[in-house]
Amino acid sequence: GFVQLDGLLANAGAKVGDALVLTKALGTGIITTAYKGGLLDEAGVRVATDSMIRLNDTVGRVGGDIVRHACTDVTGFSLMGHSCEMAEASGVTLQIDADAVPMLDGAREMARMGMLPAGAYRNRDFFGPRVQMGPDVLLDLADVLFDPQTSGGLLLAIAEERGAELLRRLADAGVTAAAVGRVRPRGPRRIVLKP
Repeated sequence: GFVQLDGLLANAGAKVGDALVLTKALGTGIITTAYKGGLLDEAGVRVATDSMIRLNDTVGRVGGDIVRHACTDVTGFSLMGHSCEMAEASGVTLQIDADAVPMLDGAREMARMGMLPAGAYRNRDFFGPRVQMGPDVLLDLADVLFDPQTSGGLLLAIAEERGAELLRRLADAGVTAAAVGRVRPRGPRRIVLKP
């Protein structure tokens, strides 16, 4: 393929004060693990498959002029892993508001039942030491944040004053995105999770 170099976004470039926007709900790994374990039927797993087949190209089409600082996909390393990579590459700390992160229907319930893919444990072991987790962040919520995604969404760092406009444009295009945090000056941990 070909790429326009002047429009290329990397996971480096997040700036202090940027808003963080996530373009898909989390939980595909947990939902598909529960399906493989016989806890969900075809209708139950559809929430994950519907998310996985939705492409991320809409963000560039409707918000390419807004998304200018940093971008990463959220896939196998989970939201926490890919957030750590963005923070490290950008020389900042990301504050994630855990309760603002969208999650697929049933993901937290299945996490409470222990339906976690092996990759979630590996993600927590590897990236967990770089994440400051408040005592009020519940275990099932944290489990979803470390869940490896298949065809996950994008995590975007954009100028704070453009956040509402981007969310509106995405909603108008049928993408349910959410503001999930802020970029802060580099601290002792790469990610600070707030409940």
